[in-house]
Amino acid sequence: MTPKAPRARILMLGGAGETAAALAAVRGRAGLEVRVLCDGATPKGVVSDLQDVTPDRAGLTQALRAGGFTHLLDVTHGFAGQISTDAAAACKATGAQYALLRRPAWTPAPGDRWTDVPDVAAASDSIAPFERVFTNVGRALLSALAGFGGQLFVRQTTRHTMLPPQGNIRYVFGSPPFSHDAEVGLLRDMAVDAVLFRNTGGAASETKVTAARALGLQMVMLSRPVAPEGTHLPDVAAVARWADSL
Repeated sequence: MTPKAPRARILMLGGAGETAAALAAVRGRAGLEVRVLCDGATPKGVVSDLQDVTPDRAGLTQALRAGGFTHLLDVTHGFAGQISTDAAAACKATGAQYALLRRPAWTPAPGDRWTDVPDVAAASDSIAPFERVFTNVGRALLSALAGFGGQLFVRQTTRHTMLPPQGNIRYVFGSPPFSHDAEVGLLRDMAVDAVLFRNTGGAASETKVTAARALGLQMVMLSRPVAPEGTHLPDVAAVARWADSL
């Protein structure tokens, strides 16, 4: 007896913290076939089985066609850069349907000292008046903050021995998850007067926001790139419902 063809072939792009949970929500459902390609480091508990594919527009277009994929599920980091734009364009070129897991952005609460900025250049201008700033923007964006003259504390979730690019930068190492109380203690110990965060959204990493709020600190929020057109899914539960609808 000839095996029944799957009703949907899904190319899943991983990289965000929800990658393993999203994969579990999709894989194993009757009639769905899932292959995984991770952008950057492969998250714990995930096996990238399309390691020979280059995650750019050309590579994804070729992979979608060659694999006969009907859908692409984008679970990359909200600040991963060009990959989501390339993935959506590859879907348009091949006729595959594009879906994106994107956490709802954090929003200010009444009384917050909160500034939204569109890019790192604007963020640099916004933190200029402050003396001690804590940030999670990552090493790749530090060059854009070179003009900041105060003390900059930069969170790193992977321990390393690289030297900071400037004398006023200090790396702060720690592994998530971070509790609200731990974040309050950290910010208080560093005596910061402002924070600069990427607005990655979601509840799992919001404790740094609630900690800054509790201390009354100025919060500068770097906005995520605009999401491509397609099906936008706010959480893993929505991914499961999406999978059921295919």
